[in-house]
Amino acid sequence: MFDDKGSGIGFLKTTKARHAEEAIGHTEGLVTVLRLTMADIKPAEATLAIAKQFFDAHQYAKAVQAAKRAESIAIKLDERFGQYQKALQGLQSQIGSMKRLGLDTEAIAKVAGTAEEKVVAGISENGAFVPNYLEARDILVRATQEGRAFQEKSEIASNRIFVAELAIESLANLKGSADSGAFAHGAASNLEQTIHVATKELALGNPGNAAEIAKGIEEKARGLKTQFAEATKSLTEIDAKLGDLRGEGVLTHEVETQVKMARDMLDRGLIEPAAAMASRLQDDVKSIAEHYRKASTTLADAEILYGRLQREGFHSYAADAALRDARRTIREGSYDRAIEHLERALQAFARRTNARAALGKDIEETRTRVRLLAGSGLSFLPDIQEVLGRAEREFHQGNYSGSSEELRIATVLLDGVTHAPGPKK
Repeated sequence: MFDDKGSGIGFLKTTKARHAEEAIGHTEGLVTVLRLTMADIKPAEATLAIAKQFFDAHQYAKAVQAAKRAESIAIKLDERFGQYQKALQGLQSQIGSMKRLGLDTEAIAKVAGTAEEKVVAGISENGAFVPNYLEARDILVRATQEGRAFQEKSEIASNRIFVAELAIESLANLKGSADSGAFAHGAASNLEQTIHVATKELALGNPGNAAEIAKGIEEKARGLKTQFAEATKSLTEIDAKLGDLRGEGVLTHEVETQVKMARDMLDRGLIEPAAAMASRLQDDVKSIAEHYRKASTTLADAEILYGRLQREGFHSYAADAALRDARRTIREGSYDRAIEHLERALQAFARRTNARAALGKDIEETRTRVRLLAGSGLSFLPDIQEVLGRAEREFHQGNYSGSSEELRIATVLLDGVTHAPGPKK
């Protein structure tokens, strides 16, 4: 019975030993394969050595446990090393991509060394000191992402700069003058200097600033092209309007001189001041046309009115002087001054017309008073009627001063009769 028991114990030990030996052999085979890689599996080798020590001490359960632990460490280190290698390759690929674009890679290239130091520094994990592939991988991945983001921004900035350069070239090639070099220099020189600033910002690692500057250049160039087209169109329209005004006899020499100045500036590429001047000249030409027509029309109307008043006997030295000054200033092209002189003449006409209307009204009122006294037997009434008749004749002949004097006499006589006291009872 005891022999059977001893035999069973021996069999159990033999089985445990075989299992421990198989576990150690399996792990050792795995470690041997992984040695061919660049992974640092020393912690797994150390743990495997402990498993062998347990086996030699016939502590088979502990030997199996240590062998399995060594296997787990080896597998984890291999996986982590693979991730680390993949991250390192990604970083190196990103560095190569940045170099092809001419970007500065000095800072990102140092990250690989930092990650390597993190690996060597290691980390304690479940009682084992292992290479810190995880944190090293994270460092590489983060640097690769930052590098990729920087490259994308740089590519955007580079494209912006390229588009801005095309916009400058398009602006410089506008046919603004026979001397295209002078035009190109005037129109694009400032923008070309600014494009150098954008390029410098990109080279200094500031792609955001570079893109913003390039975008501003593109918008500026596009705006200048629009201003050039509008200014050219405006000046052409101004020339046509000036031709029409010259045909009407308007003096346009001063405006023509300014139009020539605007064209010269446009030909030299000074687009913004030329465009501003063209816009102002459009308003000036419109104002000149309006004031000329107003002055001419007002003068014609004033002369017709004055002629009619003269036929009625009206004459005014102030009106003559105002009309004479108006004609002179129109010939000189000072249409605003002409309008001022014409206003003086019209004021004189208005005073005359108002006086005539008031005198006519007074005569009519006096005639009504005389009619009311008809048949009253007043001895002075025929004399009053005679004086009033003379006032009316003078009025119709345009002799308003004589008419006014006769009316005053008739009024005095009429007032004397109507205010005389009656006979005493």
